[in-house]
Amino acid sequence: MKRKFHYVLQAKGGVGKSLFTYLKALSERDGSSLFVDVDHSTKTSTRQLKFLGDSRMETLSLIGKRDMIVRDIFIGYVESLVNAPFDEIFMDFGAPESEQFPSLLSRDLNFKTWCDRLGNEAIFHIIIAGGGAYRACVEYLEKMIQVTQGRFRVIVWQNINTFSQFPKLALELSDNCTRFGLELRQFGDFDADTLLGNQILDGIRNGYSLDEYPFGAQICLETELENNFNDEPGQ
Repeated sequence: MKRKFHYVLQAKGGVGKSLFTYLKALSERDGSSLFVDVDHSTKTSTRQLKFLGDSRMETLSLIGKRDMIVRDIFIGYVESLVNAPFDEIFMDFGAPESEQFPSLLSRDLNFKTWCDRLGNEAIFHIIIAGGGAYRACVEYLEKMIQVTQGRFRVIVWQNINTFSQFPKLALELSDNCTRFGLELRQFGDFDADTLLGNQILDGIRNGYSLDEYPFGAQICLETELENNFNDEPGQ
């Protein structure tokens, strides 16, 4: 069975990449997956995923002196995990790293052949937020679709809370995913303006494990994980 590498990407900042990664880590809390924070500037996931422990959480800086991704670092890191005891690796890319990631797929290295040679399956998780961030998010999605050329699995993740005031954008996203045969999933189905929502956001910022939350917030998170992550294809 191929080892799965999950790349969490979006060039638009502040759209929920780290929230998605945190929720995914909660759903994998008893698993054997590795989570990697690939955000040289904010290191948000490093703080939020501390409940995983050092053995399942790593950081990786891909940005070199000219604020460009150093491809050799990326290649070397992925190849270093060939014999690692993890079936799945989740890599949360910051906005600058995400912006440059398509160039890794379109340069001289045949990315698909490289993945196959390593025995890896690459899965791309593209985060989409609503409101003013929507167009930029979709433009990045279009760029990733262009460079992957149907050779990889691409999952579109709708940050549902950011669409609460924009039902037309939510419908547009759904229609376009259906039209182009893209897999659309949702996450973040809780209201940040409520007591439970505030408790959850505080817990996320502090890197809480599920059992550290108050009971009401625990139940809300358990519902989120059951509805949106429990049967996530590719686990």
